[in-house]
Parts: sequence; C-alpha cells; structure tokens
Amino acid sequence: MFEVLALALTVFLVILSAAYAQRFGIGKEILLAGTRALVQILILASIILILFEKPLFWSFLVLAVMAAIAGHTTYSRSGKLEMGLLVAIVSIAAASLFLLIPFFLMGIFPLEARYIVPTGSILIGNAMNVSSLAIDRYKGEIKNRRSEVEAYLALGAKPELAAASCLKQGILSALIPSIDNMKNLGIVWIPGVMTGMLLGGADPMEAASIQIAIFTSIFVAGMIASSLMLHYSTDSFFTKAAQLREDLD
Repeated sequence: MFEVLALALTVFLVILSAAYAQRFGIGKEILLAGTRALVQILILASIILILFEKPLFWSFLVLAVMAAIAGHTTYSRSGKLEMGLLVAIVSIAAASLFLLIPFFLMGIFPLEARYIVPTGSILIGNAMNVSSLAIDRYKGEIKNRRSEVEAYLALGAKPELAAASCLKQGILSALIPSIDNMKNLGIVWIPGVMTGMLLGGADPMEAASIQIAIFTSIFVAGMIASSLMLHYSTDSFFTKAAQLREDLD
C-alpha cells in the first residue's frame, strides 16, 4: 500500500517539476531524468532482491558495473580526455572499495548483498560527483590560466608543476559542497541513511553513529577519487613535448 502511494507521489512530483521548469527550457530534460530515475531505481530494487539469493561475487560485479558507468559519466564531463575513461573508472572504483571494506572488516555491517550494494553505491555515486566537478574545474582553470601555465613550461617546469595550482583549485572547488554539508550535518539537514533508519524504527544513536561513519567515508572517497583522477589526467592536457595542448575545449 505505502509503496504504491510513494510511487504515485513520485510520478506526480516529477510531472509537476517538469511543468514548472518548462519556463526555463528544461522541462523535457527534467521529465526524462525523473522518469529514468524512477525506472532505474525500481530495476535496481529488483536486482537487489535477486542478489539476496546469489553468491557475494554478483554483488561486487554489480558495484563494478556501477563504477564503470560512473567513470564514463566523469569521463564525459572531462571532455573525453585521452585515457580519461580508464583513469576515471579506476579512480572511482579504487577509492570506493578502499572506503567500503572497513565497514565489513569492523563488523559495522554483515557481509551481505543488502548492505554491500547500497553502501557501495553511495560511495561510488558521491565519488563520481566530486570527480566530475573536480575535472571540470581543473580543465577550466588550465584554460583560463593558459598564459601562467605556459610561463611555467617556458621556464623548464614539468607539466605537473605547471598545472599544480590549477589541480589544487579543482579539488578544493569540488569539495566545497561536501565540506558545507559536513559543517551543517544534523543542524540544517538529516542525511538519507539516518532518515531511513529512523523511519525504520532504529535507535537514534545507532542511526547517528552509522550515518557519521558513512558520511565521512563519502567525503574521503570523493577526495581520494578526485585526487587520483586529476593527477593521472594531467598528462592529457599536454603534448609529448610538454606543451599545453591547443585543442582544449
């Protein structure tokens, strides 16, 4: 009963927001995005139900697919840099797995599909968002500060040094939303995991403890993923002769 009402409310709100956004010229995009989100989340729920009866290998395979899709999204945001797809996938997957493992080693969650897939997806999704913001800002900084970067190169600096300040700004800018959320955690907003646990009847202190563990892991995963992404993407902005490429767009 509640599931049907929730889905009906979701459809209504998607249509309402699309109608309102039509005045900004993005109504069709919002309607498509909302419809996709609804269909995709229902498919995911069905997949998780199937995974309950399968070996854990399949859960990690699902996470690998998620990481690949997330990497492709970040790769597209980067302007499809050379080797950017592989760098994006590996950066997001490595950072997410690194922060996922402690939850099960420390016994916070049982090693089961119902915990592996949702927790991993949270880490992957946020690592993707931060990495996408970071590479987009990094690329913009290099374009806007071309003369500065080329001056470093003219003085004999390596590409990594010439672009170091741009890389730093890219990461800092991408982390601002996460830092602001962390500052206001529990004051301005209650995050999704804690909200879900409270709605499910969990003890508030238990919900708060798990939420802060997940939230800090999200932040660190995003920081690691974006750092790896930007560091290993630097060479893509330069030619083999250590010159800044002319075709940055």
